[in-house]
Amino acid sequence: MKLSIDTIFRPMFRGRTLARFCTGILWATVMILSVLQLPAATTLHNAVIVGNVRAELLSDSLLRLELRGTEGFEDRPTFHVLERKWPGAFFTIASNANEVLVRSPRYLIHIPANASSLAGVRVESPSGKMLYSFDGKLENSKWLPGPEEKPESWSFADAPRLIPPSWGAAPAAAGSKTAETSGWDLGNNAPDIYVFVPGGDYRRLRADFLKLTGPTEMPPLFAFGAFDSRWYDYSETTALKQIDDYRAHKIPLDVLVVDTGWRQGASTGYQPNTNLFPNMRRFLTEAHAKNVRVLFNDHPEPKANGLKPVEMNYRYNGLSGLLNEGLDVWWYDRNWTVALIPPLPGIKKEVWGMRLYHDITERVRPEQRPLIMANVDGIDNGVRNRAPDVAAHRFPFQWTGDIGPSYKFLRFAVENAVHSGVQSLFPYESDDLGGHIADPTPEQYIRWAEYGALSPIYRPHCTHDLKRMPWTFGPEVENTAQRYLNLRYRLLPVFYAAARRNYETGEPLLRRLDLDYPQFPESTRDDEYLLGENILVAPIIDSPLQPVPAEWLKTPEGQPGLHAEYFPNENLSGVPVLTSRDRALDFDWDYGSPGAGIPNDHFSARWTGSVEVPAETGPMILATTEDDGARVWVDGNEIIDAWGGHDAVTTEAPNALAPGKHELRVEYLEQQFKASLSFQFRRAGKNAAARAVWVPPGNWVNAWNGEVVSGPATITNDTPLEQIPLFIRSGSILPLAPEMDFIGQKPWNPLTLDVYPENAKTNSTSIYEDDGETIAYQAGKFRKTAISAAMNEQRGKMLIEIGAANGNFHGALSQRRWILRLHLPNDWSNAPLLVNCNGRKISAALHHLPRNDSAMPLGDESGSPDGDVFEVELPAASVAKPQRIEIFRAETPHAISASARP
Repeated sequence: MKLSIDTIFRPMFRGRTLARFCTGILWATVMILSVLQLPAATTLHNAVIVGNVRAELLSDSLLRLELRGTEGFEDRPTFHVLERKWPGAFFTIASNANEVLVRSPRYLIHIPANASSLAGVRVESPSGKMLYSFDGKLENSKWLPGPEEKPESWSFADAPRLIPPSWGAAPAAAGSKTAETSGWDLGNNAPDIYVFVPGGDYRRLRADFLKLTGPTEMPPLFAFGAFDSRWYDYSETTALKQIDDYRAHKIPLDVLVVDTGWRQGASTGYQPNTNLFPNMRRFLTEAHAKNVRVLFNDHPEPKANGLKPVEMNYRYNGLSGLLNEGLDVWWYDRNWTVALIPPLPGIKKEVWGMRLYHDITERVRPEQRPLIMANVDGIDNGVRNRAPDVAAHRFPFQWTGDIGPSYKFLRFAVENAVHSGVQSLFPYESDDLGGHIADPTPEQYIRWAEYGALSPIYRPHCTHDLKRMPWTFGPEVENTAQRYLNLRYRLLPVFYAAARRNYETGEPLLRRLDLDYPQFPESTRDDEYLLGENILVAPIIDSPLQPVPAEWLKTPEGQPGLHAEYFPNENLSGVPVLTSRDRALDFDWDYGSPGAGIPNDHFSARWTGSVEVPAETGPMILATTEDDGARVWVDGNEIIDAWGGHDAVTTEAPNALAPGKHELRVEYLEQQFKASLSFQFRRAGKNAAARAVWVPPGNWVNAWNGEVVSGPATITNDTPLEQIPLFIRSGSILPLAPEMDFIGQKPWNPLTLDVYPENAKTNSTSIYEDDGETIAYQAGKFRKTAISAAMNEQRGKMLIEIGAANGNFHGALSQRRWILRLHLPNDWSNAPLLVNCNGRKISAALHHLPRNDSAMPLGDESGSPDGDVFEVELPAASVAKPQRIEIFRAETPHAISASARP
């Protein structure tokens, strides 16, 4: 029997108190006695080996159960598990003829004597509750439980177990003996289970998981800017003109996506299409000169298994060649018929591609943050189908595949992003804003843009012959999109601080409310979120359109509903094989058939009769939402023509339908896959949408009208098209950057603090900054600035303190100007205000902006829709020195004191 002295005595010296020392002596004594009674087990660095099974007590909330592999027990980092250094846990060992019992304060491990496999291994709580029992399953793809579930245990398997070389997923280092796996060791695969015992604490589970598997890397700052993306065959000239068009329309742009048309054949390979891009380096240089990064799509046709040198070298040469030409970002797209071949079964092509493209980019630019766009592992064309691989969260950013423009997909987008931030730890999940496969209506485009501007990645996208530039949808859409993008760029400090917090703790950028309020069932809904910690966002995800009521419809004979004819072909030809009287047209046949004799695919239908719009409802806009095609005639005139294959597209009639009775004919086409049709209406001139919002505890300011909502409460309001429901937590301090056309155009100077003071409370926030491009942030090259605000309404005083900047990085500002933007109580608006900064009066810098109903929230220079705003401009000062700003109503009898707090 071997006994490690380090294992026995190391815990004695973890603390410096006498009590801890005595505890250590007692623990060591128990260990020695236990081990002396246990010839079948040995201990080594907080590990117990029984036969061919090793149990590692990594901490008091995480343990590992491993079967010996052909190369022995494994301590190297693997594809899934990066961090092997853990503090360990106190434990004792006991045994009988049948099993070895390893006991720690939080869990007990039962291992069969002389174990030859993990069969029979189990983990229990000290009270005997089963926490884990090996069932033969080796699952590497699992959702984390939510905070409200108060998880007692959770587990995953490091399976299959791949050991990467020091150079990662890239060609082997010169002179290395790598055989046919490019240096990766696939020979020590064995069952390897990690069991988490967080004791009901979701955050502890998440922290242990991220320490074990690695954090999500911070993307470069430009990733938070606006993307323009189309599957379109740009040329050098038209691509550069696209950038110029954005600048001419004064709409921000940071990344231009040149999908697949950049290369010969427009699908696979790495040879540029010289007819379109005769000089690729020149094009990329000119795009950079216009302050835009470029992203290329890659549909990688494999040469062999992902680790074969022929494949690894081909992929590296292709990707690195264009990166060396100046390309900024690769898009790994597995959506078509070609995809990478992962090294082993059980590693999905999505996560393997993320690792491969990441490591190659990192090899080419080792100091830069390797940004990769890839498919979400587990979400296919907007539909959440399965849990992701436990390694996938490390790689920003990911998109959900080709989707439609309808509200259904907008709802999926919001719910997927919010769910994934908590239960997949994907903080940068994104979508084809506006849909890939068909055009949205102008109203739908605006709703997509509103959500996109307040989500981690803003990337509208579409297929050939479609457009996503805001100005192509008309002046109203252009103006609204511009206003929301300007808001997004003002909120860059909020996004970036949330990104840093995610890197440190795993807190998502879009915070589901059960992270903070798990005691409320409403908090688990995935259709609203906190952006950062203080902005409650509830995107509009339901159409203002409603199905035409059954009572408005009559058959030609005057019976309720419409006369229906169904044909087993796509062109309404021949004799219908099914006729019926359908009370309303709101069908979702999914992959099925409308009835007997009609195939699941390739059928058509016609409905005839009349529609009568009640006089009291006023003029109506008719519409259809269908998959695949629809046509509508009213009084013999075709008002909707949406015939042809597409997914769930909404088409509105161009003109309103007057009240009264009208002759009606509706036709439908189903080609293949899913089938659905909804015949809809909305009131003419009304595009507001009803939205129910759960407001959590506390006071929340409606950003559009200043109304204060006290939660918890569920409220329902009609939301105009140009608004998205926004609520600001009372007491918030929101740092805002200047508006800009592209990230980096202006420094964060001045930096605006949008302050919503809360009476009798002190609130705080922190500004995070780094160089925005390199990995130096991982080595401590960053800066944080603490800020607090307090108010005492009774004394008519407010105090704001800006702390000295803590930390440094290359390019950091040494001086900064600040603008304080104060949303003060209404009775302050009519009183003279005085301002002291560091004991000196600066009242001349005070600027009063009256309430402006047409302004945007959060930093609009024309004012604010929630009430009057007072702006205080502070002179430039060193960031190394703290600043203390006092604001008070002049008529209050209290004198200013540099040391007094409200």
